[in-house]
Amino acid sequence: MNKRHMLLLGVAVLAIALPVAVHPQSSPTAEEQQLREVLHNYERAWNRHDVNAWSSFLTDDIWFTQAWDSYGRQKGRDNAVNLFKSNFLDSDLTQQIVRIRMMPDGTATVAISEVLSYLPKTDGKYRNVFESDPVISRWKKEGGTWKMFFFTSHKGWALDQLKKVGVE
Repeated sequence: MNKRHMLLLGVAVLAIALPVAVHPQSSPTAEEQQLREVLHNYERAWNRHDVNAWSSFLTDDIWFTQAWDSYGRQKGRDNAVNLFKSNFLDSDLTQQIVRIRMMPDGTATVAISEVLSYLPKTDGKYRNVFESDPVISRWKKEGGTWKMFFFTSHKGWALDQLKKVGVE
């Protein structure tokens, strides 16, 4: 191998190794691991169709909406529970966490890709399936437990919120 080939090989190796050295993959913090477990349990409560267990993950003042709600009409746990009972009680939820950003104020912003599949299943297929990406949820600790205080599956609003908190 001549000097030119050695130089090119060295540059290629450096180009591959440098991003790893500059931006090493960091392990999730204990707080993030705990939040991931809560998100998993949230999904399980939804899929049991247990509205009481599901709503236990919400703050009393949750802002839970599928649409752009600049007037705040979808605020409060009671509104979220009514929305769940009228729109989601007969659905299965699949969430894929895209990114979690732990915020300086102790809250967390979670970007999610979500699939809602409506029951009943016939011949192994759901009645309807809706995919939402991105979905955003915001979480904070209350009494040592992670609780959701904001949620939207409205794509425009979710993208706007993600931009505001630097999750892209």
